[in-house]
Amino acid sequence: MRFYVSADIEGVAGVVSRETSGPSGFEYERARDWMTAEVVAACEAAFESGASEVVVSDSHGNGQNIKIDQLPDHVRIVRSWPRPLDMMQGIEDGLYEGAFLIGYHAGASAVDGIMAHTLHGLVIQDIKLNGQVISEAGLAAATAGHFNVPIIMASGDEAFCQEVGALLGDIELAAVKTSYSTLSAITLTPQAGRALIKEKVKAAIARRHQFRLYQPEPPLVLDIRFKHRRPAEFLSMLPIVERLSAYEIRFTAETMPDICKFLTFILFYDVNAI
Repeated sequence: MRFYVSADIEGVAGVVSRETSGPSGFEYERARDWMTAEVVAACEAAFESGASEVVVSDSHGNGQNIKIDQLPDHVRIVRSWPRPLDMMQGIEDGLYEGAFLIGYHAGASAVDGIMAHTLHGLVIQDIKLNGQVISEAGLAAATAGHFNVPIIMASGDEAFCQEVGALLGDIELAAVKTSYSTLSAITLTPQAGRALIKEKVKAAIARRHQFRLYQPEPPLVLDIRFKHRRPAEFLSMLPIVERLSAYEIRFTAETMPDICKFLTFILFYDVNAI
């Protein structure tokens, strides 16, 4: 059995503010430890349940947050950017029994949730897929679904767990904290968060054949609303892009890999200069 992990940092136990989310923050190095330990807990649970390999995607910030020398044997890790499948790079690499989303957060349109955003919080207001608002977790699930891999477990704050549960159904969820505001929460300790993640991963693997794929019907219509005018203005100069308003564009594709490539272009080409 093989399993896949996509890991973010905002949904990790103990993470509550921007001081933990990037190299300039005073608590970032500690947050790297907490993130790494949650990924290790998920990997250990998978191996203890009979997995032969786990592929991990470091999917936060610069893509080089997880301390790879602390990962178990039989783990391979995707690092740095850009990558064609964005936060789910590596999901295309062979057959997986299921995927885990570790340390994820709620989407930009969520009322609650720690540091809720979608892909680039300073630039993107929200994203819709086939007319429905979609979060990073939703994009991840749709990408996994393209490769016939179900999301079977996810961890993050309570708002995220409610959001992803509503989208994907009865997957195993580990809520490691509850927000008071965008930058404040009551949280489990890192060790308690790891224990909960390990428990939920094992429970997910035990009933791995019960989960459904998330596969939105093509054509896939991606609507992106920016916080500023210029990204929409520049992107609308591409013949594959339709401008819907001063702030919003539309891109249509047949597959999620094409959606991911377009999003990667937006995130890493200099269209977010305002």
